[in-house]
Amino acid sequence: MNRPMMAAIMCGGKGSRMNQELTFEKPMLLFRGKPMVGHVLDALVSSKRFSSVVGITSRHTTATSKYLRNLNNCVNGLNLIETSGFDYSTDLGQVIEMLKPSEIIVVPSDLPILKAETINDILKSWNPEASFVSIIMEKSFIESMGLIPSIVISVEKVEYCYSGISMIDTSRILAGVEANESYIVMNRADIAFNINTMEDLKAANAYLN
Repeated sequence: MNRPMMAAIMCGGKGSRMNQELTFEKPMLLFRGKPMVGHVLDALVSSKRFSSVVGITSRHTTATSKYLRNLNNCVNGLNLIETSGFDYSTDLGQVIEMLKPSEIIVVPSDLPILKAETINDILKSWNPEASFVSIIMEKSFIESMGLIPSIVISVEKVEYCYSGISMIDTSRILAGVEANESYIVMNRADIAFNINTMEDLKAANAYLN
């Protein structure tokens, strides 16, 4: 892909797996002095591939909304959209409808060591014939990083984990119809450290040390 796209940062969820350990919103968890969502935003902006970046927030993440809103003056093309915050699938469906007919890359807010180079490599790998592509990693790779896999899928008898990153041609997605999902395997450390627990956070810090 070489033409401009939109990027959407998903940061409106309840963060239920981590909220028992936190007294504040998960996207605002500090990683090396900056909220995780700020690191993701930096990677997207540094890739220089997006006409705009949209923060997807909800009533569950009012502090995150305020943080991103305060960055509007220093990040060109940064906008906010509020979704229901009901669950990831529901919010993503709402985002797709709101951003039609754009091509978008969807990135979770809890990838604090995400690199702009990886974003560019992901975009280069997108076959424009595919309307919904998810980036996955081999389960064995996740485990080799000292991480515990969460959602595991099987593709051609090999186990994989979702990175949370997807590329979507919203103009080809019909509301209420399950999209034909395809996959790109990309074993990269910066997308493996999806922070869902404080142990994940410690592991990410240890990896960078």
